[in-house]
Amino acid sequence: MKVMGIDLSANEKRSSGVCILNGLVAQTFLAKSDEDLVGLAFQFKPKLIAIDAPLSLPKEGGLRPCDRELIRRGIRIFPVNFGAMRELTKRGIGLKLQLERKGFCAIEVFPGGAQDSLRLPRKQKDLTKLIEGLKQIGIEGLRPDATHDEVDAATAALVGWMWLKGFAELISDGQGGGIVMPLPYPLKFMEGIRLYHSGYYWHAHEAWEEVWRTAKEPYRSFLKGLIQTAAALIQAERVKWKGVLSLLNRVQKYLQICPEKVWGLDLTELKAQIDAFKNEVTKLLGGQKSKFNWKLKPRLSPEGMSLPKRERLKRSKKDLPVRAR
Repeated sequence: MKVMGIDLSANEKRSSGVCILNGLVAQTFLAKSDEDLVGLAFQFKPKLIAIDAPLSLPKEGGLRPCDRELIRRGIRIFPVNFGAMRELTKRGIGLKLQLERKGFCAIEVFPGGAQDSLRLPRKQKDLTKLIEGLKQIGIEGLRPDATHDEVDAATAALVGWMWLKGFAELISDGQGGGIVMPLPYPLKFMEGIRLYHSGYYWHAHEAWEEVWRTAKEPYRSFLKGLIQTAAALIQAERVKWKGVLSLLNRVQKYLQICPEKVWGLDLTELKAQIDAFKNEVTKLLGGQKSKFNWKLKPRLSPEGMSLPKRERLKRSKKDLPVRAR
């Protein structure tokens, strides 16, 4: 999944940062003219282009609804009609139109705000730590001597990648567009949710375990509950009902000490689903039922995450530990 990120300069006299993110492997460049930027799009053929520039004007005043929402969240922004931002906005809107006429899809992103949401330092504060933070998230290939424009372009591309994965939200400008911002949940947690949704329970378990290793309470217990839920579904696939029941008892214990909502998940609803799952297993063990109802698989849908409408209930045949392949 190839994404192009552009940290656009206000005019073509100054270089713009460009990042091509192939999966999570980054290549960065500097380019000046709109013609150069469109040429790079044709060269790499990205699925999405994420532009760090306002791509719409406010209907009135200096702020759009999306700008006001970011301010409400405590994210520092420059008004669209403020000084050099007017020139940047004009160029951004023009570049978006050029790209769309050529068949590309472009979205507006704000790397500084995204860095705030991902708990990374902005480039003005510590560029070296920002590069290291992006690497820790999973981006490979960023050079230690990358310019601040290239690093912001890499952040823009990451947000685009997250948007395609369902890990980001659109904050509306009231005109059909807006700013795409990453959801405020750990990336590996969201990756685990997608894997779980697709029937990759072992792989979801592994993704959540990476977050669990450094988590503090109540997130530690919450993640442990999710990990044991995935393990219970693996055991259900193997028809080992005593093992499933034991795991679900542990899940209930872990979730009991968590608040009502963690990382966008409604735990009151999840606890009810675990109870229904456990009740089904108890009936199977008692001989009251002979077949497990897979529709009782607990649903994990964090607020804001975009997931495919159809969920795989039974475990995928490809869901095997690496060592077992």
